Amino acid sequence: MKKDKRKPPSMANGLAVRFLPQECQEGFLGDLQEVYEGRLAKGNPLYARFMYWFDTFHLLIGFSLLRRKNFKKCNTVMFTAMFKVAWRNALRQKQFTFLNILGLSVGIATCTVIGLYVYTEMTYDTFHKKGERIYRINQPMIWGSWDEQFASTGPNVAIALKEDAPGFEALTRLLSLGEQVVKADGDSKEFSVRTEDRCYAADPNFFYIFSFNFIEGNPATALQAPNTMVVTKATAQRYFGGLDPIGKTLDVKQSDNTWKAYSITGVTENVPTKSHIQYDMLVSMSSFDKELDEGGWKWIWTAFSTYGLVKEGVDINALLAQVQTIPPKWAAATTERIFHQSFAEYTRGKPWTLYLQPLRSIYLSGSPGHHRFGPTGNPQVVTVFASIGILVLALCCINFMNLSTACSSRRAKEVGIRKVMGSQRGTLMWQFVFESILFVLVSTAIGLLMAQLLLPYFNIIAMKQLSLAPHLANPAFILCLVLFVLVLGTLAGSYPAWYLSAFQPIEVLKGKMRAGMKGKKFRNGLIVFQFTISIALIICSFFVQKQLSYTSSLDLGFDKDNILQVHYIEQFDLDPEILKEKLSAIPAVAAVGISYGLPPNFWDGDRYRPDNRANPPVYISNIRADEDYIDLLELKFVSGHNFEKASTVDRNGVILNESAVKALGWSDAFAHDPNSILGKTTVQAFSPEASLEVIGVVKDFNFHSTKLNIEPLMIIHPDNDLFWYHGSGASYLSLRLNGAAMGNGEGLAKVIDKVKTALASLDESVPFKFSFMDEEFENTFLTESRMGIILNIFTGMALGIACLGLFGLAAFSAEQRTKEMGIRKVLGAKVAQLVLLFSSEFTKLVVVAVLVGSPVAFFLVNSWLNGFAYRTPIDIWVFAIAIATALGIAWATIAYQALTAANKNPAKTLKEE
Repeated sequence: MKKDKRKPPSMANGLAVRFLPQECQEGFLGDLQEVYEGRLAKGNPLYARFMYWFDTFHLLIGFSLLRRKNFKKCNTVMFTAMFKVAWRNALRQKQFTFLNILGLSVGIATCTVIGLYVYTEMTYDTFHKKGERIYRINQPMIWGSWDEQFASTGPNVAIALKEDAPGFEALTRLLSLGEQVVKADGDSKEFSVRTEDRCYAADPNFFYIFSFNFIEGNPATALQAPNTMVVTKATAQRYFGGLDPIGKTLDVKQSDNTWKAYSITGVTENVPTKSHIQYDMLVSMSSFDKELDEGGWKWIWTAFSTYGLVKEGVDINALLAQVQTIPPKWAAATTERIFHQSFAEYTRGKPWTLYLQPLRSIYLSGSPGHHRFGPTGNPQVVTVFASIGILVLALCCINFMNLSTACSSRRAKEVGIRKVMGSQRGTLMWQFVFESILFVLVSTAIGLLMAQLLLPYFNIIAMKQLSLAPHLANPAFILCLVLFVLVLGTLAGSYPAWYLSAFQPIEVLKGKMRAGMKGKKFRNGLIVFQFTISIALIICSFFVQKQLSYTSSLDLGFDKDNILQVHYIEQFDLDPEILKEKLSAIPAVAAVGISYGLPPNFWDGDRYRPDNRANPPVYISNIRADEDYIDLLELKFVSGHNFEKASTVDRNGVILNESAVKALGWSDAFAHDPNSILGKTTVQAFSPEASLEVIGVVKDFNFHSTKLNIEPLMIIHPDNDLFWYHGSGASYLSLRLNGAAMGNGEGLAKVIDKVKTALASLDESVPFKFSFMDEEFENTFLTESRMGIILNIFTGMALGIACLGLFGLAAFSAEQRTKEMGIRKVLGAKVAQLVLLFSSEFTKLVVVAVLVGSPVAFFLVNSWLNGFAYRTPIDIWVFAIAIATALGIAWATIAYQALTAANKNPAKTLKEE
């Protein structure tokens, strides 16, 4: 069939039909046809067809621009109208607007504070440029239970990895040097001598692997030479003021009371707060080459942390397989030489292997054994706080939904008229979601202001340095904030929008719809959910406080009160007995003892065998302490006696606790006759020639945190000639203070000042540092104490938000039941009866919440208490008090509205009937 060239292009017509509204197509195509026919009449069909295409595109583009302009104008008008409607409704319902904004603001403030805390905790060590490729090498606790990964490895692990694991680009070791006494440039003046407890030794690759910013010096060579040191900016300022520290020296006091000079080769910026490695001084590892070369301890001297930078593109699983083959190959010679056992005998079937831990998971890995160079995070606390933040936000959304749907009668006629005038349901839903987003926007602004005001107090409790200001200048944070407002506004407004837009105009305009009754079951369910959360939080808060109170009052097996602990006594070039004599002369000092290590923070221990050498060795903690220290703690002897100064046998003997007797396999004989084990000997696994005779057994006492069970303990005299660690071993003086003497004018501050003066008279270059034993034990529960305080605050906020919602619903219910109350009063009902009737509905909902929330709380509390060796019982009376508290607060919330409704004059409430 031959194509008719006189007709306009069909494809152009199809394009016009595709993009034009149906009502515009006839006029559009008719005009094009008329112009086209005029051009054909001039006798040029090709030109006419080309211009038809041109006119089609030209008119379509023009129509599109006009439509967009009208759309923008329409949108502006629409949003202006929606804003006016939202504003007028907010003013018309001032009470409910206030409750909605207050609840959302408190919730957003709470979530902001919690969000900052969680974000900070989860972003430690993210500033390192190569952080994704940095791993720490962990191993089992080979001296103890073998059951958990431990951050410490031997110094030879890095050497073995370099040879047998080529997937590492660089390796570095980090060694804690403990507390050091430091002075500048040989100056012996007292004010220039300071103590530094963030001093570590590191390999030259340390600054190649980690991104700590250098101010002066060369990071590639700063830690290469022996006796060199890199310090932070604050440390340099502390010792040298504004002078250039490069090339200057800092002197560090040694164990033999000499001073060793370290030349400063680099200065870095102060360490970022969010780093699990917190240093003030880094000493070159080559400064300790002599110590590292001595003996065969390079696989069992587990005092080093080893970090590796993995090459790009290396398969971590393949690298891990290489790493895990290293201990059997490299450590076998050590176990045979030191412990006189094969590698298999030493490990006793336990896996002595190596693990790779990503750098950014270290801070929150949870075990104190994983952190030697900085702060420790608690993943349990992060999880709890994040959960509370989400729940509080859910409570806010529930409040908004409840109040919006309950007040539906005030918007019902508006919805009905809009629908009669032609509004679609989608348009109405968008109106209500828009109003919700406006509420959230205003509440977010107020909530951020409240969060900024709350943060200083939160920082004091949580011991953090959180700030909102830096985030407000971050575009990513602003984007997240906008998304938060949109998402939260949409979620909070979605149900009210769906609910309100579903009203049928006929029912509404005829008055057949019962105001606020639709969706009542759903609202009641939300109230139950709110109070379930609140009751569970109240119960959990009560038990946290109960557990903390229980552990603080627990009998440790010795008296920890009034014990002043003085540090650094090994820095005195004097016989410790002279120090004891000097301090004993102070009237308020009742007793003085010497020890190496202090409860609850000493972690020394070794593997011991009983005198039967065939038995496998067991791990026993040990503390070196003299006879006066044992008397000072008032430890109770079950058998045997304390050390005696004049007796060499006693000095070379050991005192065990009951758990150590059991661990060594002597419990049966001990149970039959406690004195039967006196004279028995035990030997260190790697020093079988030295037999340590048991001279006494003390009752078990808690020398670690009461989170842990009592472990086997061996007390060794500081002057024991047979113990592998030679030297006095005396690092601390413990003073039992006389409470009566302090009460008679000898105040605590004066006693401390006298102790300081007495020690300064012997050697003024030794810094004075002290602590109290009872405070050290309290600090073991510092995280739990802080968590308990913060949990109480957030529980109060959650309960307050729930009560705001309940108050709003009670106010609306009172408004709806005003006439009912008036009729009942006319018929003779008393105010008390009306209040009871009004409150009963809400009371039932809270009771249901109690029945649901109590089992949930029991499960959470029981799971948390399982982490303690000594746990408070889960008493029913705690549940009763918590439930009574929740009911009392709920009743108090409802009471005002109930009394207001019940006391109204029926003549006024019924005058329209």
